[in-house]
Amino acid sequence: MPNGVCGKSQPVQYRDLQRMDWEIGSTSLACAGCSKPFVEEQEIFSALYDERPIFARRDYCTECWPRQDRQPVFSYWQTRLPKRDAPVRRFVDDDVVLDFFKRLEGSPEPAKIGFRYVLGLLLMRKKVLKLKEFRRSETGAALILHDRIRDCDYEVADPNLSEEQIRQMTGEINQILNVKG
Repeated sequence: MPNGVCGKSQPVQYRDLQRMDWEIGSTSLACAGCSKPFVEEQEIFSALYDERPIFARRDYCTECWPRQDRQPVFSYWQTRLPKRDAPVRRFVDDDVVLDFFKRLEGSPEPAKIGFRYVLGLLLMRKKVLKLKEFRRSETGAALILHDRIRDCDYEVADPNLSEEQIRQMTGEINQILNVKG
């Protein structure tokens, strides 16, 4: 299969990124559908809703999830709540992260461009994507990331985030995906 382009970011203005807040909630204590409290080791579904300019996270029990309208759901995954005294979970499903990364493609919102950039860094760290090239042009800089499994490239706008913004967004991603650390 020839090397193809998986995704290309649109030119963006970065001036608003310095003032963005990256607030996304962690796992809920109760189901968003029936309000029944969750228990240790319960299987749940976590869904992200695009409520511009933020993502809202809602968690559902396995009984309520099938009745939810999936149309407004930006991304979702199934997870199991840990035991209270269990060791910290450090595993993130690569497919969930890659799906989230791909769904952010083409968003003109500075917050989502920054979020996609940090997800790209995470996917490089996990060796799902490999840095192929760094491009600079009149419209800005971009990372070209190669997906060896799908044999295609993603263009990811570089929003020129500070180290603090990257740390803050990484923390938000960890919260979204139930990763502690």
